[in-house]
Amino acid sequence: MLTDDSAGVCEALRATAEGELVLVLDNCGLELLADLLLVDGLLRLVQPARVSLHVKDAPVFVSDVCPHDLPPTLDWLDAHGGGAVAGRLRASLSSGRLRLVPHPFYTSAHPFWSMPHDLREAYAAAGAVLLKGDANYRRMLGDLHWPHYTPFAPLMRRYWPQGTAVAALRTCKSGVLVGVAPEVEAAAVAAEPDRWLTGGVFGLVSLAPGTEVVG
Repeated sequence: MLTDDSAGVCEALRATAEGELVLVLDNCGLELLADLLLVDGLLRLVQPARVSLHVKDAPVFVSDVCPHDLPPTLDWLDAHGGGAVAGRLRASLSSGRLRLVPHPFYTSAHPFWSMPHDLREAYAAAGAVLLKGDANYRRMLGDLHWPHYTPFAPLMRRYWPQGTAVAALRTCKSGVLVGVAPEVEAAAVAAEPDRWLTGGVFGLVSLAPGTEVVG
């Protein structure tokens, strides 16, 4: 891990109790299964009023999660010993505690600071937004090559809706990177000189809290 704000992310998730959590999904298959297990746990343990799964309205890559991927994934869970989880998730979908939100912005080429008004309002209404994947991370940073030591949270505060925590979970597969201390980067370069930045060897969990932490 190049950056690990996992403890802060857990606190941000706990703070969504009785509020809304937005989870911006990335890939289907095993990754979507893991996401759904996380959602089931959050609905039971944290008890947000609602979890909104934001997905692409059409695939850019063959693995991208779209609305039609959820039913067969729940069916797969049913057939492979996860019937209780699938049943709880279906019940949450029926009650409105869990919902799928496709949006054309996720298939556009725009950075997140150019997000449309309706999406900004949706993020602002949430207690926390959790974005997954390398492509979403790159768009959070405008696909620009910032100095790697640039702090993540102050950068997000330049444009992210005030008061909403935002976190990025990402495996490094491109040259876009922030929030990494120079000594951590040096150790990664020494360990994997050819693959550390783009080979999917390292990952990060980065958080910008909803309120600025002082001290």
